[in-house]
Amino acid sequence: MKKWSLVLLGLLFAGFLACLTSLRADPIREGQALAKELRLVQLGIPGPITATFKIRKRDGTRIEHYVQKHTEQFENGWRDLFQISKDSNAESEWLWINHSAGASPSYKLAVSRQLPTAPDDFRNLNSEQAMASIGESDFWIVDLGLDFLHWPDQRIFQSKIKRRKGVACKLLESSRPTRSLSGYYKVRSWISIENGGIVYAEAFDINDRKMKVFEVAGVEKIEGVWYLKGLRIRNLRDKSMSVLEFDNKSIKTAP
Repeated sequence: MKKWSLVLLGLLFAGFLACLTSLRADPIREGQALAKELRLVQLGIPGPITATFKIRKRDGTRIEHYVQKHTEQFENGWRDLFQISKDSNAESEWLWINHSAGASPSYKLAVSRQLPTAPDDFRNLNSEQAMASIGESDFWIVDLGLDFLHWPDQRIFQSKIKRRKGVACKLLESSRPTRSLSGYYKVRSWISIENGGIVYAEAFDINDRKMKVFEVAGVEKIEGVWYLKGLRIRNLRDKSMSVLEFDNKSIKTAP
């Protein structure tokens, strides 16, 4: 009797371990947890930044737009204000992206020479409307808001490619419920296991055709801290490319 009790106890313990392993390996649970962590990360350099969109069109034409970003922190999140303009004499695109805990980003857009002060001067955009170019670039408004991290379906995707740019990664697949033939349907992101940053990503349409490739365009070390030099998007449909190049001089000269 004692022997059978030990056998039964062993089987129960083995089943318990199997359940624990199953929970740890649950791709949906792990994906949701990883996306939740990434939603707390600010794009590029936290706080104010100066940057440039460097754009190469399909016909080889090159365009530059200047970017200023200011960040306001509040108790349950933050909001970014982007000013994007071709030159000092041109009208600017003013983009507010609001990041609140437990909610998807919200977007407001206006075009004027000065920052509009009246709320009605801004147009509210939903996620579908925000899948549109900003600053004539291959970056969409939703890219600046990292909107895909808020989609309901987040899972760890098993892939033979475990490294990107020499970095060991986890692969997160984000999908959204949509019937739209335009815009993103799915994004796969390679996340650095060491520092939790997005190293590389691919965006697909509803027919599983690859639309864009996102990648880090270099890093540099400033006073012992690594900073992004830029973010690159290759538009496979339009055969164009855009780089959001950060100006890190202010960090270097900071006392």
